[in-house]
Amino acid sequence: MNKAYILNVFTGEHAQGNPAAVVKLTAWLADTELQALSKNLGQPVTSFIVATDQGYAIRWFAGDVEIDLCGHGSLAAAAAAAIFEIQPEHALDVKLHSQHGIITVKKLADGYSMVMPSWTAKLSLDLHTNDYGKLVGLDPIDVFATRDLILVLEDEHQVRDFKPDFAVIKAIDDYHALIVTAQKGEAGYVLRFFAPKIGIDEDIATGSAQCSLVPYWSNKLSVDQLDTRQLEVHQRSREGGYFQVTQNQNDSIELKVNVVLKDIVNLGEL
Repeated sequence: MNKAYILNVFTGEHAQGNPAAVVKLTAWLADTELQALSKNLGQPVTSFIVATDQGYAIRWFAGDVEIDLCGHGSLAAAAAAAIFEIQPEHALDVKLHSQHGIITVKKLADGYSMVMPSWTAKLSLDLHTNDYGKLVGLDPIDVFATRDLILVLEDEHQVRDFKPDFAVIKAIDDYHALIVTAQKGEAGYVLRFFAPKIGIDEDIATGSAQCSLVPYWSNKLSVDQLDTRQLEVHQRSREGGYFQVTQNQNDSIELKVNVVLKDIVNLGEL
């Protein structure tokens, strides 16, 4: 009997977190079957994992669209593997093999930590001359790009109050998603994440967004001169998400988060 584990990731005070489904397979199904399963489960993301000699191969689907990297889907998969005996009880590290490389998740006494790639910002005059800020009705103080287009705003209230036009955002070429972000306090930042191109108008809490934001804000906030290298992150979606993040020295970032089991769904034989 196959099961889908439904977990909430990035939970915290005033943060309900982002739900994801996890399904363990003995071998990969056809893409059409994975798409149908993901769509039927009705979660923002479904993570499919297959055991290998080195850990697990992982793929993510948002509805019937496959996505190339999903932070909260990775954490949900690792939590399912560690907690529900998809992986042996004593195993505290889970290695997930994706097209972006190996994602390592560790079970901590008070949550989980995950190492993800650090993405270098692409700075280009085109980003400013194309005036993406005006296009979406904002006046950013900085603009940069990775997989996503990022608009840096003056303060966190502008991030909170931004009213997106999803049709306009969807029409922006070349980028997976739009992120708006601003500094919060001495050692933190806020964000919102919009990906209507893959059917997610606004994501609840987004791990992959930190691949772009952690290196930017670590440099901007001069974390080497702060009392702590760890930044506090709040995602200002309606449900909310909470992260603790660190820029590592080896072109990677680390997220520390909470994961909570929400439900288990019987799928029958696959």
